[in-house]
Amino acid sequence: MKFIIQKFRNKLREKLPNWINLQNMIFLSVIIAFVIIVIWSDAISDFFAPLEPVDSGITPTATTLFGTPTPLPAEWLTSADQTDGIMVGGIIIIVTILVGTAAIVLRDRN
Repeated sequence: MKFIIQKFRNKLREKLPNWINLQNMIFLSVIIAFVIIVIWSDAISDFFAPLEPVDSGITPTATTLFGTPTPLPAEWLTSADQTDGIMVGGIIIIVTILVGTAAIVLRDRN
């Protein structure tokens, strides 16, 4: 099985340019993933906008807790949607680091 994969990689290496390698392909896929996430997040948020409750009855208010040295800015408290993109981006970066580390460890073992 290993011989078949090595033979296939050698054939690809002969036909493809030198700049096409695993590192560049992973970088390109991460960039494409971020572009898709940005495009979909805008389209999906517009799709689900009518599903938000119109009259919730309870409105959140910004409060400063006792002992808090610096309160959060008002714009952070009013827009909770900002954290979604940060969380997705952080998860993608962590997964990319873990996959890259695992690939290097497996490569170095052989």
